Amino acid sequence: MPKKIKKEKELKFKNSEKKFINVNNVHYYFIALFIILVCICVGVGVYRYLEDSYHVNSSNAVERLIYSEKVDEGYNVYYVIRNDKGEVYATFSTPNNSDEKKWGEDKFLDYNEEIYASGILDYDTQNRDSGKDADWSFEIELADGTEKYYSSNATTHIEKEKFAQVIKKYFDQDIIYK
Repeated sequence: MPKKIKKEKELKFKNSEKKFINVNNVHYYFIALFIILVCICVGVGVYRYLEDSYHVNSSNAVERLIYSEKVDEGYNVYYVIRNDKGEVYATFSTPNNSDEKKWGEDKFLDYNEEIYASGILDYDTQNRDSGKDADWSFEIELADGTEKYYSSNATTHIEKEKFAQVIKKYFDQDIIYK
């Protein structure tokens, strides 16, 4: 009778198990990681470009805006300033109290665009001396150092309807002299 043929035992090495990442396919993972990183960078770049295309006047932003109007007890003052650190503070002051808020960069840039869109910066500036004891006055300083000043004592009529809407939106207050 023939002898049984014995099967040879398979030798198993300790680390011979099939791994997800090995020497033969590791370069595919680096390529895939690189492609994912490029896609993320392109996505962020497109997002920032679209956001910045809306803020066309951000290079010459309104650094300081002061609008004051006379009321019975004194003046209501709307004050927006961007300090040296880039922080933006908006303050609404009445003769009796004051309310200060810190704005984020996006809110400030939206506000800046709406100030430009209101057309208030298109008027010629006037002397500060002519604004003494005015019913309202408006002072703006732009990032390039340009200063503009308007008051109710000006000889030219200044349309402030759109500006009043901006004040209503960002300060939740109505201005008296529109």
